[in-house]
Amino acid sequence: KGICYVGFGEKEPMLNDLKKRYSGTALQEQKAGLHKLALSFIKNERVSELPLHIAGTDFQLSVWKALLQIPVGKLSSYKAIAKAVNNPKAVRAVGSAIGDNPVSYIIPCHRVIRSDGGLGGYFWGLEIKKKMIEREAQIAEIEN
Repeated sequence: KGICYVGFGEKEPMLNDLKKRYSGTALQEQKAGLHKLALSFIKNERVSELPLHIAGTDFQLSVWKALLQIPVGKLSSYKAIAKAVNNPKAVRAVGSAIGDNPVSYIIPCHRVIRSDGGLGGYFWGLEIKKKMIEREAQIAEIEN
């Protein structure tokens, strides 16, 4: 199958979120295989393939695919993503779809900010979002 969830922070809130997202499903924590692959990706190590097992509405999936087009070290806005999915008036719906992203960092929702330059929101907290953006800016600078 594939990775269905990535979260950051304390274990208990993550488990609660996971159970809410996948209610009625038997959950299995994995410490090898896909878990190690996801960690390698997050550490910016080369990963040839990262299988995902996620579900969403057609709109959510289109937003998540658009997020994958934002390069490391670059940022986009909720408004730009709405335009990218051919729904320029759906800025709030884009924000909701981004907030529902079950595989944070892998699908880079942290790369989306407000049009005025503000960070906007982030399910795992703005401090984590800020650190991710700073880290990726450093990675992009090193690679260029």
